[in-house]
Amino acid sequence: MAADASTVAANPAGMTLLDRSQLLGAPGALLPLTNFDVAPETTTSGGGGGNAGVFTPIGGFFYVYKLSERVRLGVAADSDFGLSGNYGKRWAGRYYLTRESLITGKVNPSIAYMVNDWLSVGAGFSFSLCRLLFQSKINNNLTMLGHKPDGGLGVESWDEAFGGNVGALLTPIKNLRIGLTYQSPIDYKFGFRPHLTDLGPLLTRLRERIGGAKVNIPMEVPQQVMLSSLYNVTPNFSLMGNIGWQNWSAFSEFPIGISSAKQRTVDVNLHFSDTCQIAIGQQFRIGEKWLWSAGFAYDSSPVSRANRVPTLPLDRQLRYGTGIQYQINSNITAGAAWEFMDAGPGPYSASRGPLAGTLQGHYSTNYLNFASLNLIWKF
Repeated sequence: MAADASTVAANPAGMTLLDRSQLLGAPGALLPLTNFDVAPETTTSGGGGGNAGVFTPIGGFFYVYKLSERVRLGVAADSDFGLSGNYGKRWAGRYYLTRESLITGKVNPSIAYMVNDWLSVGAGFSFSLCRLLFQSKINNNLTMLGHKPDGGLGVESWDEAFGGNVGALLTPIKNLRIGLTYQSPIDYKFGFRPHLTDLGPLLTRLRERIGGAKVNIPMEVPQQVMLSSLYNVTPNFSLMGNIGWQNWSAFSEFPIGISSAKQRTVDVNLHFSDTCQIAIGQQFRIGEKWLWSAGFAYDSSPVSRANRVPTLPLDRQLRYGTGIQYQINSNITAGAAWEFMDAGPGPYSASRGPLAGTLQGHYSTNYLNFASLNLIWKF
């Protein structure tokens, strides 16, 4: 679309379509509704954990500077992804996890150049920070000494990484624009010493093997390619679409908790697969001041039911979005947007030895609501 300064993050080549320097701020919130239904095959006691979704502030800041008629400079400060969950200490899957959080933040400076009237190119590099938090309970009930309170496992780590993105924007005919973007993988390397608490007598060696040793877990944010198009049907109505690919098979390791007294590590291969996305959208200008947007996107699941785990129960995703903008004057535009994501039922059946037991079920509600405001200032 390249309609405003947020194109810095989406396709830096689109900055050349902005006729003036521009600043865009977009604060908002993530409101998840995540409820797990426990299946009868589950071997541990406890309920579904209630709504495990955690309210998360979100937002982005984007700036484009018109250096010359052909050159634009820009910078974006936003997040590629992030989500937090808290199931509590009494749910049936507490030996898999009780609380987890994966939050990222990124600064992405870019440059764009208009080669000619029908082709623009752009590129940027990014500096990212990521915080990983994971907590679970450890089953002490099999110590042959009667009932013991649950122990605990906790890990927390920060890491930084670099990446890059490139893009091209073509206008082969008057009312048609085509965009092609590539975003490089971002490699985080989390290092931490697992924190173990309240272990039963027969699990003390576990503390020596795992609690005393530093664990290094790599996490690769997938590279991705996106092909997009926009067609101006009339001066007031446009249609657009995306086709994308993400290299989720590279996203492999993640901590999952304690399975047995002889365990020596806390990570596992997740057996993820690459994903695709298909999206359609429209924009309709109502009079001179109002602009209405709406769209739908489908993302395939990166993991099959057989390999799905409670720590990352990802499924196919259906996204529905809409937004409205009002042009206050020639320099300032204000708007609001909302997106509803159906993250899928995410069914799984996980069995990880005598301590964690078997956890089986699906999500009766697995929805995420994204709400945001936006303000554009042109100068």
